[in-house]
Amino acid sequence: MVKSLYYMTTKRQSVSPRRFSGDPSPDDPLIGARLRYCLTQVEQRLGEALASAGFADIQIAHFKVLRFPPPENERPIDLAQRAGMSKQAMNYLLLQLEELGYVQRVALDDSSARLVSLTGKGWKAAEIQRATVHQIEREWEQQIGAKRFQTFYAVLKELTDGGSLVGNEAAPS
Repeated sequence: MVKSLYYMTTKRQSVSPRRFSGDPSPDDPLIGARLRYCLTQVEQRLGEALASAGFADIQIAHFKVLRFPPPENERPIDLAQRAGMSKQAMNYLLLQLEELGYVQRVALDDSSARLVSLTGKGWKAAEIQRATVHQIEREWEQQIGAKRFQTFYAVLKELTDGGSLVGNEAAPS
């Protein structure tokens, strides 16, 4: 599934002579890689859905801003921390999205700080993203069966909502 769609189609130039000693399956991707493969599939589908709906100017990098939960009166530094990037990189994305009409930055009266929120156009894009992810969930449920998908989702929810991810905050996407 994910392996055949992503991992197997990604050809390596050469196999390193250096291996993971003691690992019985050194070529098998671990959980982080497999989760990333799923996220890549979701991001590709989101990009296609948004482009089909007339939002072709949104790039995958913009999902660092346009992720769940959508920004609503958020400081750029908080968005940057949630996305795992520098404030400067986040401000670069925010400037692009502001120029495209998806977000607005509003200055606070008593300081130079600005708060970021989606515009009407941004909320339309967010609604398309959410509907697309619901569709992907239904497809995955059909692919692996309702019971297995419900178990899979419950485990992901437990790991992310329970804050049991070692060294990290629970990070919804």
